[in-house]
Amino acid sequence: MTQTPDLLASDADRARVAAQLREHYESGRLTLEEFQERLDEAHNARTEAQLENVLRQLPSPKLPSVRPRDRRWRSLALQYALVNLIAVLIWVFSGSNGDFWPKWVFVVTLIMFVRRAFGHRHRALPPPPRPPR
Repeated sequence: MTQTPDLLASDADRARVAAQLREHYESGRLTLEEFQERLDEAHNARTEAQLENVLRQLPSPKLPSVRPRDRRWRSLALQYALVNLIAVLIWVFSGSNGDFWPKWVFVVTLIMFVRRAFGHRHRALPPPPRPPR
């Protein structure tokens, strides 16, 4: 938390620090007594520097390991799998002995998956220039 030391801390800042202390307590870095003392310090802190001091000798929280782009890929893959699973289940439970028609669902959803995953978003054209007055 590299903030301005004299800047007043908000209730949201105190709640964030309290949550971090709770995580450190649950992971065994703080005893119950240390956790309670630091929690009191956090609630009484007026500035960001005082809040920073509450977290002394504790490691910084790790950055999330999943990037937003990875989440988008996972979401798209889940959608692709779900649609295809539903198509196969319909085929199985309908008692179809003929052609395996879900293959066409696979193809269409694969094309949509690739377009959404690798496609570029269209940019809006800028408005036309205004005529001089």
